[in-house]
Parts: sequence; C-alpha cells; structure tokens
Amino acid sequence: MKKRLLYWLTVFALLAATLWPATPARAQETEILKPTTYTFSTSGTNNSPEYAYDGTTGGEDTTYNRLGVDDNNNDPTIEYHTWQSPSQTHTARRLYIRRSGAGNSDDTWGIHYSTNGGSNYTAIETGLINPAKGNTTAVTIDTGLDLSNLWVKISTAKSKGPDGGFADIWDIWLEGDYNPPPEVGIQIGAEYPITISPSTMTPQEEWTTVTVPVKDASTLADVNEVKVKLFYDSAGDDPGESGFSADVKTCAILTWTRGGTPEWTIAPGSTTWAVNTAGCSKPDDGATQGNWVFSFKVGKVATHSPDTDDWDIYAKATDTISGTGEDYLRDTEMNWYGEIAVNTIDVDWGTVALGSGFTDDTTNRVTVSETYICNGNYNKQIKTSSPWGVSPTVALNPSGTPGDGEFSLKADDDLTLADAVLVSTSYVTFGTGIQTDESGVIETSNGIWLKTGPSGITSGVSYSGTIYYAITQ
Repeated sequence: MKKRLLYWLTVFALLAATLWPATPARAQETEILKPTTYTFSTSGTNNSPEYAYDGTTGGEDTTYNRLGVDDNNNDPTIEYHTWQSPSQTHTARRLYIRRSGAGNSDDTWGIHYSTNGGSNYTAIETGLINPAKGNTTAVTIDTGLDLSNLWVKISTAKSKGPDGGFADIWDIWLEGDYNPPPEVGIQIGAEYPITISPSTMTPQEEWTTVTVPVKDASTLADVNEVKVKLFYDSAGDDPGESGFSADVKTCAILTWTRGGTPEWTIAPGSTTWAVNTAGCSKPDDGATQGNWVFSFKVGKVATHSPDTDDWDIYAKATDTISGTGEDYLRDTEMNWYGEIAVNTIDVDWGTVALGSGFTDDTTNRVTVSETYICNGNYNKQIKTSSPWGVSPTVALNPSGTPGDGEFSLKADDDLTLADAVLVSTSYVTFGTGIQTDESGVIETSNGIWLKTGPSGITSGVSYSGTIYYAITQ
C-alpha cells in the first residue's frame, strides 16, 4: 500500500509540472531618477549644489557639490528633494549617494534620508571624516512611496578648532527597476513597421492580412494580447484610435488573446467582416521578437476612401502585468465595392397598342425591384438586348422614336416618366445612390416604359428580350 501511494504521488507531481508550467522570468530594466532642487540651511561653504544631481545615469563622478564641514556645523546643512517623476511602474527602488571627504581632521559629517518630507530622518552614514570616493550602501525605498516625500540631507559637526575640510557630494540618484513593456512596430526600429497586404483594402477580398511586429524582452510568452484596430479617417488628419469603436462602416477590431476561446476574434461580429483563423499566426513564445499576422475579410460597406479620407491601422500589445506598446500604420485606402440583386425576375407589358407609349406615367409601364449594397456613392445603370423575339423580331430604337418594327425603352428609379432616361444596348445611368447598410437598400419602384412603332409588329406574337441592371462607381 505504501509503495502504491508513493507511486501515485510521484505521477501527480509530474502531471502538475506539465499542467502548470512556471511563469517565465521577466527581464528587468532600470530607470534613474534624480532630485531637482535643494534647501541650504546655513551660510558656510556650498559650492555648486546642483552638481550633486546634474548627471543622468547615476554614479556620476566628474562634478560635485562641495560643503565646508566646520564653517557650516549644522544639522541639516543641506537637503536634496523634489525628485523627477517616474515614467515606469517600479518593482524595486534603491537610493545611492556618491560621496568623498577631504581636509578634515576631527570634524565629522553624515548622510541621512527621509520618507516623510524631512520630518524624520534615518541615518545612512554618520561620523564621516575623509571617506574615499565611493557609493553608500543601497537603501531600499518602497515602490509605493510618493517621491515628493523622499529627502536626503547632509549634516556637519565641528570639533574643537577649524579643520577647513570638506564633504563632497558627487551624485544622488534613485534606481527604479521595472519590467519593460512590449514594443510594437517602429518602437522596435524603423525597419519593423506594421504592414498590410494587399496595400489597399477591398471589401470581401480573400484575404487581407495585417502583420504586427512585437518585441518583449521577457520573451513573447509574456504577451497576453495583441489587438489591431482599422478605422476610417474621414478628414485624413491621422486621429488617435480612442474615439473609434466597432462599426460595420467605420471600424473593425481584430484581437488575439492568449488562451482565448476563440483565440482570434473580430468585431463587429455576425457581419460580413470575418476573421480567417486558418490564415492567422503568432510567433514562438520562446522568441523575444516576432510577427502576429491577422488575416481577415473586409466588410461589404467599409467606407470607400476616394479623396483625402483614408483608413488608419492601430496595433497594441499588452503583457502579463498590463504593460503596453503601440504603433500606427497611416493612410491606407479602401477601394470601392458595390453589388446588386434584381428581385423582379420577369416583367410583362401584356398587350400593347401599336404606336403607344411615353405619353404619361402609367401607359406601358412595368415596375422592377432591386437591392443595392455599396460602401460609397454609386450609379444605377440599365441596358437591354436587341432585337427581341426570334422570328419575327423587333429592334431597339435607342433615340426614343421607334419606326416600323421597332421599340424604345425608358427607365427611372421612381415611377415618374418626366426624368426617365432612354435605354440603350450599352449601360446608361438612370439614378444614383449613397453608402448603404450591410442589408442594402431595396428599391421597389423602378419604372420601365415601353414605346412601340406604328407598324411592323405582328399582332398576337410575344416578343421577349433581356434587361440588365448594374451598379457602378
């Protein structure tokens, strides 16, 4: 029984290691912060106080603030404060002071720090006389501390007669460790822009791809989400992405989510925008840089950009502690797209009198229904075949004055003959439209008028032909 129990425990431990892998170690970087001003509380020697924090990298040792020890004899002699603001979220902080002493016999000085704005101080070094140039031992500073409360002071104490010595403060700095956020696109380097293929977008083209380069110093296993937002820039002035949300006409959002179900998504959903999961890809988790490739189909009514307007692309990567990197690809064009469905399959004028038509809104008129879907402005067009019939036949007269054995047609996108256009064997425009929704615009009142010649058309014979409709830019 004991052997079986031990065996089971061993197997469980192996399974646990497989199911719950250790979180990858994060690469740390360091931000250097400096005080920016001082308060001098005596009237003795105080040469170049700003030299105590003039460097930018920490540990600077070419310039210094020189304080006379015996001619100051004060606690505090000088205080340094008002730190630079951090630009990162720190995981650890360390305070250092680089100092040295010269010319002191028995006069002493000390270094202290405060975390409550100078109300109370804690000693770092005391009883200094002539220390060699070097750094104090690191002092741990709480990462949650408001740095307006961090002060550093130097105190001086005279003993017996004057020594004429000095305390030299070469540098004061705070090291703040942080986990570097991901970098996206040209944040990595100018040679790593976001790219799109094809270079212009066309609705319903299979497939459009956006490639997003991402770098994370902690390996790409640290990246939890990559998001791409495509949005319509109506003025062509490169706005920020924050004002745009998913919309069939103006914005699509593609998202890769680690562990997501599904892993690749697109919004708006349940539209003609679609993500092509099979064409999407991500790099290996063990790499520190690679490409996320988003493959998708552009929705039918994604707004056409024919002039100064265009589409912009925004990409953002988010890591496991919510650090982010982001970049834009600007000025991508959206091509025109239109489709038409003719809902009326057959029209029949019935029995028509010779020489009749084109006299009023109702004589020799039929009605046709079409559905238009378009991402911009469009033309409604029509044409017809000629001749009609088999034997005998009648021929189209495109001028609207049919002779013997001829007919003419007019068409309009309403039921008013006055603004109807003559139909030819080549497409002519009989109306215009503007951008539609994905469901399209259904037009049920498109009129077609027939006019016949005075003779040459056999009574009792049916003449048939084909009428074509089109949508064009």
